[in-house]
Amino acid sequence: MKKSVCFLLSLAFLSGCAHSVEVGMFKETPLDQKTADILPPQHVIDKKQPKVAVLPFGEPSEYRGKLKSGAQEGITQIVSKGCGMEVVERSQAQSLFEEKKFAGSLDVGADFSDLIKMAQGIDYVILGSITNTGTGASFTPSQTTYDKKTGKSYTSKPYCTVSGHATMNVRVVNASTGTIAQAFQPFKGTVSGIFEVSDSSQCRVNDPVSVVNQAVADAIKKSKRPFFEAFPRYGYLYKTMTGADGRRIAYINLGKLDGIKAGDDVELVRYVKEVDRVRKIERLTIQKITDVQIAETDLQDDRSIIIIPEEVSALVMPGLAVKTKYNGNILLDFFQ
Repeated sequence: MKKSVCFLLSLAFLSGCAHSVEVGMFKETPLDQKTADILPPQHVIDKKQPKVAVLPFGEPSEYRGKLKSGAQEGITQIVSKGCGMEVVERSQAQSLFEEKKFAGSLDVGADFSDLIKMAQGIDYVILGSITNTGTGASFTPSQTTYDKKTGKSYTSKPYCTVSGHATMNVRVVNASTGTIAQAFQPFKGTVSGIFEVSDSSQCRVNDPVSVVNQAVADAIKKSKRPFFEAFPRYGYLYKTMTGADGRRIAYINLGKLDGIKAGDDVELVRYVKEVDRVRKIERLTIQKITDVQIAETDLQDDRSIIIIPEEVSALVMPGLAVKTKYNGNILLDFFQ
């Protein structure tokens, strides 16, 4: 344990240098020649991401054409910057939307079989609707309070509280089967703000579209974690190295191009064969080994270094898979 603490302290001391991990202290040893018994599937090795079309969202008739573009853009950024998906061009998604109005069909039992023929080259379709929209204004008159300690009276100014709410219902449909791959719980967004007024006649919602759009943006923020957890990125560990004192590091093929930053948490997992004794078939499944933290991404845009925890050192070898996790510090341009 003492060695691990010293090593972490040395990493913190070196963080101001070009590299936070002194790779010169490590080399490949016989231990690093081992490879996992079962390698990840080819699509993981190739980092092939499923293609997804984000369709325009359905919206209430009173806001027609005023909410869906923001919702579509927000979900597109979440999917393209954090999840393991490749978003197709908006024109392709728009063409699919215009052929059949999917936005209103959000029931889990809805028939999406038409997608099998229409969504050629697309793996998933994300569709949804914006519902339960509304705004309100509440007037608070001036109030006078008396401070016994000072013997003085204080009068507050009247103010108006404007609020808005909106709910986003989102489904992810498997385009090859026409079935729902992921049905999220509704994301409920709210927004509120106050401003001073002279009297109650000035307390009103002057721009309801803007208020509802802010509520929609809040609902989209709440969808980030569920999306990231439902559709993580996968990579693999391709090289390990060992120090003279037994400490070990590993290289993975995920980096800044994949939205990975130093300090992010990822999972190390291994593939194992599972026998279906009813259908008499074998299938691959994954077993989690441990959570690890990205130590450095200042290598190339498509790779990073992790420090292998001592307690699982004997289990870590090239050929393991790496699965991204939700990291709360992820920022999207849409919300900045």
